[in-house]
Amino acid sequence: MSDINMEKFAVPDFVPERYVKELARSCVGGEELQQQKVKIEGLAEETANALKKNVYENYMQFIETATEISHLEAEMYKLSHLLSDQRTVLTTLSQASILGNDNALSRESLDNHDLEAERVEEERRNKLNLITEKVEGCMNLLDVPDRNLLHEGDLLEIDAEENTALQRMHVYLFNDCLMLTSWISNRRGPMRYKFQISYPISTLAVVNVRDLGTVKQAFKVLAFPDTRVFQCNSLAIKKDWLDKFETAKKMHIEKETLKQKKKDSMDKPKPEMIESPSLSVEEIPSPQITPLPDWLVDVIEELDVLIVERHFQKTYDLMTSAQKTLNTEEFKNHPQRADILKKIDQKQKALTEILLKELDVTHNWSPRGGLRSSRHPVQILNKFNMTSQACELFLDICSHTVKAHVKGVQLEGSILSYVKQVGDVFFCSLSDALIEFITLFPKNKVSSFIVWASMQLRILMSQIIKQVFTPQCALDSVLNCVQSLRQQCELFCEFGLDLRFQMNSCLRTPIIKALKEYKEKIVDSMKTKVSEDKWTPVNMHTKVGTNKFLLQMTDLGLNLTKYVINETWVDLSSSTIWFVQSIMTLQTIGLKIVTKDMMDIVDDCIYAIYNARLTLSVSNDTSYSQKNYKFLLDVVMPLMLRNYKEEVGYENEKLMALAKKHGVNIAPPKKSNITKYTSNEYL
Repeated sequence: MSDINMEKFAVPDFVPERYVKELARSCVGGEELQQQKVKIEGLAEETANALKKNVYENYMQFIETATEISHLEAEMYKLSHLLSDQRTVLTTLSQASILGNDNALSRESLDNHDLEAERVEEERRNKLNLITEKVEGCMNLLDVPDRNLLHEGDLLEIDAEENTALQRMHVYLFNDCLMLTSWISNRRGPMRYKFQISYPISTLAVVNVRDLGTVKQAFKVLAFPDTRVFQCNSLAIKKDWLDKFETAKKMHIEKETLKQKKKDSMDKPKPEMIESPSLSVEEIPSPQITPLPDWLVDVIEELDVLIVERHFQKTYDLMTSAQKTLNTEEFKNHPQRADILKKIDQKQKALTEILLKELDVTHNWSPRGGLRSSRHPVQILNKFNMTSQACELFLDICSHTVKAHVKGVQLEGSILSYVKQVGDVFFCSLSDALIEFITLFPKNKVSSFIVWASMQLRILMSQIIKQVFTPQCALDSVLNCVQSLRQQCELFCEFGLDLRFQMNSCLRTPIIKALKEYKEKIVDSMKTKVSEDKWTPVNMHTKVGTNKFLLQMTDLGLNLTKYVINETWVDLSSSTIWFVQSIMTLQTIGLKIVTKDMMDIVDDCIYAIYNARLTLSVSNDTSYSQKNYKFLLDVVMPLMLRNYKEEVGYENEKLMALAKKHGVNIAPPKKSNITKYTSNEYL
C-alpha cells in the first residue's frame, strides 16, 4: 500500500474515482481502509488551515496596499495643485511690466487684466466641475458665484460617544460651506465619493479635541444639531484643517460685515433739501433711539453656542430674558426689535425640536439614565406650552424603562420566585414613574398616567399568564403566584393608584379556565380510580407515613384519627382518599383564588365533581363501597359546607341541594347579616 501525500493530489490528471478504487483494492480489511480515511481527513484539514493562513496574509497585504495607494493618491493630488499654482505664478511674472511705467495703463494691460480674471474664473469653474464629477449626488457647486475651494482631504470619522471608528470620509471645505462625502467601495467611472451632507459655515463651530487613548489628532465639528468628530493622519494635517476653518470663518464674517455696511448705507435716509418748502429746519424730526445692550445685540450668537453645548435651561432663560427686555417700553420702538424677536422665535422652534428628539425613545435612548434624565427637557417643554407632547413622550420613556427592567428578570428556579421578582420590579418601576410624573405634570394629566399604567399592567399580566397558567403548573402554585401579585398590587395602592380591578379582570379568564380544566381532569380520572379500586383499607406501611397522611388531611380541615387501624392502616379505600384530597383542595384553593363575582364557577366545579363521585358510589352495592359512600355523605359533605360558609359567609346552595337529594340531614342555616353579592356593583 502506498503512502498518502500531497504530490498525488497535485498532479493535473488526478481522478478522484480512480484513486478511491485503487485505494480500496490495495487496502486489506476495513480497519486499514479506515486508517487511510483518517489520514486523508487530516491532510484535508492541514490544507484548509494553510489556505486560511494564506488568505489572511494576502488580505492584510491588500489592506496595507490600499492604504498606501490612498496616501499616494492624496500626495499626487496635492502635487498637482502645487504645479497649478506655480504655473499661475510664472504666468503672472511673465506678463508683469519691466518698464516700470505704473502711471499710464495701456489698453493692452487692461485687456490682459480682463483675460487674467477670466482665466481665474475659468479655473475656479473647472475645479468645481471636477469635484461635481467625482461626487455622486453632489449639489450644484456653481450656484454660488463666489464659491471657492479652500481645502480638501481624507478624514476618519469617530463616534462622539463610543470613540470608535465609523467610516472613512473625504471632506471639502469651501468659503461658504463644509461638504462631507463618503468613499464608494465598488466605484466605477469617475464617481469616487458619495454626497452625505453640507453644512453652512455660519452654523459651524470647530473645537480641538485633546488626545485621549486611541483618539489622536482629532477635532470636533459642531453643526447644529449634529456633532461630528474627525481624526487626521498627522498633527500637521490637523493644524492645516484648523487653520483653514479659521480662514473660512474670517472670510464669512468679513463678507457679512460688508453686506451689513452696504445695507445700512442704502437704508440711511437722504436729507431733505433746505430749500424744500414742505419742511423747515425746525420741523425736521430727530428721534432719540436708545441703543441695545451688548448682550442683547449678541443674543442670537449666544443662543447658538448654548444650544450646541446642550445648555438647554440656560438657553430658555436667555430667550425669556431677551423677549422680556425687548417688550419693555424702552425698546418697544427699536428698529432691530422685530428682527431679533423673529430670530429668537426660530431658535425657540429649533430648541423644541431638539428637546422632543431628546425624549424620543427611538433616537439614541438608553434606560441607564433613568427617568430623571428626561426631567429638564420635559420642564422646558411645559414652559413652551407643549405639555401634551411632553407627556406622551415621557410615558413612552416610562414604557421602555419598565420593559427593560422586567426583561432583566431571568426565569430561574421556581415559577413563584420568578413571579415575585417580576412583580417587585414592575410595581417599583411603576411607583418611580408615578412619583416623577406627579412632579413634572399638572393634575389634569394624571388620567393619562392611569390609562398608561392600566395598559402596562395588562401587558405584564399577559406575559405572566403564559408562564403560570399552564397544564404543568399545579393549582396550589397558581394560587401562590396570584396571591403574590395581588399583595404587591395592594401595596402599590399606598401611592394613590388602585389597579386591583384591572388585575382581577386580567386574571378572570385564565382562573376560570384553570378551574374548569381541573374539574374535567378530576372527573375523567375518577372513573378509572373507582373502577380499579379494590375496596379495602389503605396500608401506610409505617407509623411515620400514617402520621404524615393525618397531618396532610388535618391541613385540609379533616381529622381522620378514628379511621386509623393498627397504627398503619386507614379504614378508607384509595379512591375515597384521593377524592377527598382533590375535592377539598379544589374548594380551599378556589375560594381563595376567585373574586366575589366568580363564585358561581367554584360552586359549579364542586357540584360536578361531587355529583359524579356519588353517582359512581350508588351503582356499587358492595358493603365496603357503601361504607365509603356513607363517609362522603356524613363526614366530608357537612365539613365542606361548614368550611364554605365560614370562608364566604353564606351557604353553598348547589352542594346543599345535592346533600338533600342524597338524604343528608343538614341543619337549617342561621340568618346572617352578610349580604350575598349578585353582581360586581359593590366591588
